[in-house]
Parts: sequence; C-alpha cells; structure tokens
Amino acid sequence: MHSHIKQRIESTINNIAALPTIPEVATKILNMVNNPDVSFKAIAEEISKDQAMTTNILKLCNSAYFSKGKEITSIDRAVVTLGIKEVTNIVMVITAKPVLDKFVIGYDLGKGELWKQGLLVGSLSKKIAMLKNRKDIADVVFTGGIIHNVGKTVLAIFVQNTYNDILNEVQENNVTFHEAEKSIMGYSHQEISEKILEKWNFPLVLRAVVRYYSDPENAPENFRAEVSIVHLASTISLMAGIGVGSDGLFHQLSSFAINELKISNTELEDLFAHIPEVVKQVQDIQ
Repeated sequence: MHSHIKQRIESTINNIAALPTIPEVATKILNMVNNPDVSFKAIAEEISKDQAMTTNILKLCNSAYFSKGKEITSIDRAVVTLGIKEVTNIVMVITAKPVLDKFVIGYDLGKGELWKQGLLVGSLSKKIAMLKNRKDIADVVFTGGIIHNVGKTVLAIFVQNTYNDILNEVQENNVTFHEAEKSIMGYSHQEISEKILEKWNFPLVLRAVVRYYSDPENAPENFRAEVSIVHLASTISLMAGIGVGSDGLFHQLSSFAINELKISNTELEDLFAHIPEVVKQVQDIQ
C-alpha cells in the first residue's frame, strides 16, 4: 500500500471544501420524498425557491425523455403531471450533471463519459426495477445509477499516479479493480462515493448503493435489491462498451445479484438487446 497516497486521500475527504457540492434544494427534495405524507404543494414550494433549478426542471419536463405530451409551464403543473418521484428524478439529473460531466483522467474517461454512463445506468436500473415489479424503488435506483461512480471524480488523480500498481494487483492476485484500489491506495472509489453522499446528507439507501454496487452480497440486507439492480445495470452497460475506462474490463456480473433479483437468462438477453434503445432515450437529457 502507498501510505502517502492514502494520507493524501484522507486529507481530501476530510476537507469538506475539496469534495463535490450540490444545491441545497436537491438534498431537501430527496429527503422530503421519503416522507409518504409529503404534499405536492410542499415539493413545488421548495423547488420554486431556487430559480435556476426551476428553469432547468421546466426545460427537462418538456424533453422527449420525461414529457407526458402536454407542455408544462410551472413547477406546480410539473409535480401534478409527472408526479413527485419523476420530478425528483429530474432534480437529480440536473444536480448530478455538473459533478459528473468532466474529464476523469485516472480512469481514462473523456469529458462526459462518466455522465453518459451514469444516465444509462440510472435509466437501465429503472427499467430493471419495473421489469421485476419493483416500481416502489424505481426512482431510488434511477438516482443511485446516475451517481454510482461519483467517487471516481475525487479518486481519479490518485488512480492516475498508481495505475500500474493497481493493474499489477488485479492481474497477479486475480482481484477486481476496486479491490486493487483499496489494496494499493487504502480506499476504493466506492468508499469515496459513500463519503461524498454522507456530505450531501443523502438517504442511507443511496449510500449503500454507491458503496456496494460492485459487491452486492456485502450490502445491508434491507438494501440488497436496490444495490443488486444498480450492480446489474452498471455491469451490463460496461459489457455493452458504455463507460468503459481503465477499470472497465475488470468487472464481473454477480451471481448473488442475479439470484437476489431472480433475473432469468431471457431477461438478461432482453436487457442487453434494449441497450441501444436506452442509449437513444438518454441522449435527449445529456
């Protein structure tokens, strides 16, 4: 292990100002929707306090991806027409883009590639949830899918400096890339993602998704379905060649996740077959 690299990473994650930030309204909305008694009016009022967020939401509400066919001209109408959870999905798309839409050099990802993969994984996760009759968690896995790799934005510079050692660890000890990250640097990008979501005060289920999506068998039992869905969506996207960076060839489809979700081979084949369709759908919100 490179102890000096670990110390630098710890210095970074302990410096709140060094971690990515998001609008306060995003955290408030995400936590409000966890309250089953929250009203449409309360959500609309909270969003309306942020003029930039309001403008961007109305723009996306009328996009091909989210539109229900009727022009939406107010936040009140957006919440009523699309529903609280769909508006929350839009809030998370707007919130995540500035964080993810950048070069991630250590992972060999060009500008926008991490963002595009996040959109694909979020959309695919939502599709899997609906496929398995888990509409109740479709919005959660959509958000989790979008931000599942957010830790890479912080860890990238350290991976760049230790890439050869990480790769040697993968090849010599037959471990996954994130296991090699932890072995060489003391932290994996999943652990950094969890730290970022703690800073953002995101719900525990989303922290579990970003922390365990690569090894869903280790996720807290009450969040294993959500984690397994994002794992499946992420791995499928990489196998399809979407978002493949320096670590993209070192991921495996978890049999635990497949069993947890009771995914059949036919369903897996159908998900792979729908990748081009989902890619086309998310292009509208990039």
